[in-house]
Amino acid sequence: MIYLSLAIGLIMIIFLSYATCGLWTKYINTKTVNGFLMPGTIVHELSHALFCLVTGTTIKELNLFTSNSTGIKYDKPKIPFIFDFIIAAAPMFGCVFFIFFISKLLSNPIHLSNEFPQEIHFTLKGLFDLLRHLLDAVWVTFHAFKNQFRITEIHHIFFLLALIIFTVSMSPHKQDIKHLVLGFGVIALILFFLETLGIHLLHYKWWNYCIKELCVITTLAISVLATLLFITLIFMGIIKGYRLTFGHKSSHKQS
Repeated sequence: MIYLSLAIGLIMIIFLSYATCGLWTKYINTKTVNGFLMPGTIVHELSHALFCLVTGTTIKELNLFTSNSTGIKYDKPKIPFIFDFIIAAAPMFGCVFFIFFISKLLSNPIHLSNEFPQEIHFTLKGLFDLLRHLLDAVWVTFHAFKNQFRITEIHHIFFLLALIIFTVSMSPHKQDIKHLVLGFGVIALILFFLETLGIHLLHYKWWNYCIKELCVITTLAISVLATLLFITLIFMGIIKGYRLTFGHKSSHKQS
């Protein structure tokens, strides 16, 4: 059930990145957020544009560097849902590729396990086991990263910044979420049933390698995004508490 586990992980990334990016944009200076995420934003929008071209979808507008950037606008794809999903999912895999590329460029500064989970049966208990395995993998990944990360190493700092930028930049446009959730679910089910029919794609080395690396980056991205979202919520709570406490007192004195 590696495919179902991967699909659940990717869906978690969709919502975690959307929530994190949304909170940053709402509660932090928009120009600051846009400037920090600029490399990821460029990859995000160009990934959309590339797969618009691949699917023959007409691009109506593409903004990358303007302060009031609206991203990309394109006509309705020729094949509904399938092309919608391909175009919507492009930025996620574009950002994953850059994380993978930067990691290899820096000689894998953080070493993480890429072992597949043990076989899990397609039952209710199996589903809970699958979710538990995914959460365990995220927890183990978080601790492995924390234990290996060295603040004094420049390439570790660069890798961490790249992780934050490209994971948050995976955040989809609101209208794309339904295509992504349904699309990843359908693909996972198709691949799962192919396995049950005896068509084992994991026997191909290139496919096995790609799935393993995608699993590693998925669990890593969830760890990063969950941590960022948790820290963001804490800071929001502190700021709101401060405003409610001291802001109320100052207004009371003035009255």
